[in-house]
Formats: sequence, C-alpha cells, structure tokens
Amino acid sequence: MSEGSRPPSPRRRRSARAPRPRRVWLRTLRLAVAVHPWRCAGIGAGVLVLLALIATTSLPMALAERHPSLALALHPDHPRALLALAQEERARLTAAMAQKEEEAVARAEEAASAAAATAAAAPAETAASGDGGAGGDEAAAPPAPPAPANDADALARQEREHAASLTTPEATEPDAPEAADSVPPPAPEDLPALRAALSDLAARIRARAPLDATAWRLKGDTSDDLAAARQAMTEAVARSRRETVAAFWLMHQDYERRDYAGVVRLADVLLRTRPALDEYTLSYLSSLSLTPEGRAALVTALIENPSWRGLFLRSMGSKLAASDAPLALFQALKDAGSPPSEAELVPLLRARIAAEKRAGGAYNIWLQMLPEDEVLKVRPVNNLDFAQDPSSLPFNWSLPRSVNAFIDFQRASGDDAGRVLRIRFGVGRVRLGSLEQITFLRPGSYRFSGEQKGLMSSKRGMVWQVLCAGGGPPAGQSSQLLGAPRSWRPFSFDITIPNNSRCDSQRLRLIHDSRSTSEQFASGEIQFQSLQITPLEPAASGG
Repeated sequence: MSEGSRPPSPRRRRSARAPRPRRVWLRTLRLAVAVHPWRCAGIGAGVLVLLALIATTSLPMALAERHPSLALALHPDHPRALLALAQEERARLTAAMAQKEEEAVARAEEAASAAAATAAAAPAETAASGDGGAGGDEAAAPPAPPAPANDADALARQEREHAASLTTPEATEPDAPEAADSVPPPAPEDLPALRAALSDLAARIRARAPLDATAWRLKGDTSDDLAAARQAMTEAVARSRRETVAAFWLMHQDYERRDYAGVVRLADVLLRTRPALDEYTLSYLSSLSLTPEGRAALVTALIENPSWRGLFLRSMGSKLAASDAPLALFQALKDAGSPPSEAELVPLLRARIAAEKRAGGAYNIWLQMLPEDEVLKVRPVNNLDFAQDPSSLPFNWSLPRSVNAFIDFQRASGDDAGRVLRIRFGVGRVRLGSLEQITFLRPGSYRFSGEQKGLMSSKRGMVWQVLCAGGGPPAGQSSQLLGAPRSWRPFSFDITIPNNSRCDSQRLRLIHDSRSTSEQFASGEIQFQSLQITPLEPAASGG
C-alpha cells in the first residue's frame, strides 16, 4: 500500500467521528422537541416563570441592602429595598437639618459679635460727645440667658441634648447603607421636598409591610403634626420593642408632658432592650426622683422588682450624690415595704461621703434606712465584738482585698463568748488592705483596749489607728502588735478627738505597718478580741 493511500490512524478516526458537545446538545433538544413538543413547551414555560420569580423576589432581596435602586427596578414595591432607600433619604435629611442648624448658629454668633462691638463703641462715642450716662450701656448690652428655675429644669435640658444626639443615623441605624455617605448633603431649602419624599417612602413601606416598625417610625419622623407623630411612634413601639428611636422620642415627650408613669414604662422597655444606652435612660429616671409625682411613679415600678432596679438605685450615687432626692426615694420605698438592700444603698453612701468630704450626710441616710429595732443598736463605733458579719457598709467592718493574707471572723474557742478577728498570712510577700470603718466619737479623750493572740513573723507588726476623716495626724495609734504565742495578751492606747469640723467623724482601721517591699514579708497568724473604746475622765485643772 502506498504512502498516499495509508488509512487514517485510530486517534484521527475517533476525533473525526466524535461530535462537538454543542452539536450534541442541540441535536438532543431538537429530538426532544420533535418527539414531545407539548411537554417541552410546558417545561420551557415553567423555567421562564421560575426565572421571573427569581428576578422579582430573591434577587431584589439580595440587592435591597446595598443596591436598593436596582432592587426597586426589579420589584418596584419591595419593602426591604424601600426601607434601605428611606434610610438613605433620612441620612440626607439629617445632614441637611444639621447644616441648617449650623448656619443658624453662625448667624446668631455674628449678631452677638455685632451687638458686642456696638456696645463697646457706644461708651466711647458718648464720652466724646460729653453726654455720658448709664442708661445707654444698659440698653446696648445683650440680654443674659435665663437661668434654670431648678435642678430638674437643668437636667431636663441636658437630657434633651442626649435625646437629640440619639436621632443621628450613626447612633440609631448602624446597618444603614453606606451609599448615602458618598452623596453630597442637600441644601437646607430642599428640606420640604426631602421630608415629602421620605413620607411617601414610609407610606409605600406600610402598604406592603404594615407590621414593619421602622416604617411607622419614619412616618413619625416626617410628620408635622405632633399628635400624628406621637401616634406613629406609638405604633412603632407596639410593633417592635427594639425600635429605640421611637421609644426615646415617646419617653422624652412623656417627660415634657409630665406623664411620669409613661416615662417609667418606656424606660423599662429601653433598659431591657438597649443596655448600651443605659446611661441616657437612667438619667431620665434620676430626674424623676426630683419631684414627688416622679418619685411616686418610680416607687410603683420599683416595688415590682424589675430587672433594672439594682442598676438604677446604684447609679443614683453618681448622678445625685449631693441631692436629698435619693433619700426621699429610698424612704418612699421603705414606706412601701420594699427598702433598698445593702448593695443598692452602699454606692449612694460612698458617693455622698466623697461629694461632701464628710460622713454626716451618708450616716443620716443609713440611719433612716435601718429598721427601728436595729437603730437602737447603733453605737459611735459598731461591731467591736465582731458579732455581726462584715459588710460593704462604711459604718461596719469591711474586709479589704488582700494578697497572700486571709481575714475572717471566727467563733472564740473554749468558754469565751462572741467571735474573734483572725488574720492568717501565707509564706512570702503580703499585701494587706486596711480593715476599717467610719466612727463618730465626740471630742474628748478615750482609751482603746483589746486582746491579741497568735504568732506573726514579720519585720513590722499590725497597728490599730484612729484618724480624723478630714485628714491630719492620727488621733491615736497602737504600738506594733505581733501576737502572743501562748495566751491572750492585753494592749491599749489613748485617743484624743479634737473639737473641730475636720474630726467630726473618724476612721478606725487595722493595718500592716510595712514601709517598704522588704517589710511586706510575713507568715503565721494574729487574732484580736474584746475590743473596747471607753471615755477617760477629764483631767484636773490645767489638764
């Protein structure tokens, strides 16, 4: 066989016979249409319907957040796309309102500067003309801003600023689309058109999704009628307790209308749903305690023991430490059968001491919160026999935070009654805070006595001190105590309380008298019992 008539190789024959994939698909489709024309027509129609559903439902849902305009082109009334577009419009409206407010402030500052310049030039012109008088200065001077009538008015003004700051998109709508940031803010004269467009979007959203709370809140934002706005905000909160802007708006409106029960009800919603904004919400509740009607509304809610009761009562010390309003509220709770607990009372007491630089006011609050039978047990120095457990109250022993040291009250051994103070040390460096309480000894001389036991191994021992709360040198101080290894050993020292306001209250404390790091090493233990403070007889003449 000649070379020209050689048969093609098997590989070439297979490649020549194998049809292309596209041709196979077309051939199969033609054969299917030819054999089953009606079935193929039904399948094709179903595929077209499925594609239409995807294009008008799932695809707009995916595009609604980032590309609302494209989503609305596919589905003109898609609720999520309309909501995203409304958020963009609201961001632009907020920017325009801020710009308008800045321009108003700038005009006011220019007017004030011009008035000040006129007032400064008027005396010079009067002196040059030889016609001086005080009346011209008073007429040219700008009026002083009105002072608040009371503390409640000042606090209300402050809270209005807080509420206004919460209506910004950054604070209330963190999930708003970022497209609005790239759009320049509109001019202030475009505000009516923006409000109308936003109102129309809100109406379209409500028509498609009547249970959407944000749509009702947007209606309230764009309404010029206060009653209609209030109704819309109420509908928003009724549909979602997490509609923060509407809840704050309604709470502030109730505060302005003196509907204190409404303020407490909406504050309850915010404190349960938005803990990150507790500072603003608690400020409204704190301001209610300044009026009798507000306290009554607070007491009605607090006696039900809501989840935020402890948080609110503990916060009053930081907001109203120097006011008598917390005491009035706590007294009302006590009269209603639900007095504040120790954990709720202590922050106010310590804040009051820090604000007044003295303990008399906090001591009076504590006495009024005590039951009548316990008031009779109060002494200038409490719990000297360690019969009561330590607490966080400033007028009882409070156990300090310590490192490598353990403090407790234990029952006395043998036939001795009462309890003893025991301090145990680990091996190594010790950091022992002061065991102390605030006392109210009258001016005069006293003797502090007690008994010690144990064996404490350290360069420096334990020291009892009595310090004036207002500062200054110790009014009395013991020697260094290291314990007695076999039996109880007595100790004592004298105290002299001066007759001045800096020492109307004192601090009785027990410290480890270490002065450097090397002196902080201790081991063993030491115990104290039978503590007493007895007045000394006045000295003879000249004493």
